[in-house]
Amino acid sequence: MEILPRKLLLIGDSDIAYWPSSAYPSHAAVEVNGYSGATLDQVVKKIPSTGLTRETVLVVCAGENDYGYGLSIQDSLEAMDKLILISKNFRHLIFLGPKFEPWLNDDATSRKHYIKLNKGLHRRCKDINHITYVDCLTMFCGETKNIPGAVLGGKDK
Repeated sequence: MEILPRKLLLIGDSDIAYWPSSAYPSHAAVEVNGYSGATLDQVVKKIPSTGLTRETVLVVCAGENDYGYGLSIQDSLEAMDKLILISKNFRHLIFLGPKFEPWLNDDATSRKHYIKLNKGLHRRCKDINHITYVDCLTMFCGETKNIPGAVLGGKDK
């Protein structure tokens, strides 16, 4: 039987910044550091080096803004490599992959980029026991496009 974590660090871009506190687990202390517009590399650099223990579960959501800043997929993958190294200091890393934004419906070039980025990030995490990669690519597409997070650009009600 696995014991629930006592500390969660949620860090990332605006998707983390706007998570409602009602979604946090009650069994753990939760620290939230959301930086709207942050790239994956910027988020990795913000991960604190002190005050966290081996029992901390790290939840990271970043990478979507990289393309908007003109970063290459290789730049994003190098940032992921840094995150993987840092994650060894924590109990577990849950990485929430990039998602299509609702406004990308008619932008085939951007959608292809996001698909390649998602696959590359996922491959980096594959077979690493302390990392769970959550594929969020189509989270706000199709039937889920009208849920609060999609309608409000990541913000919940």
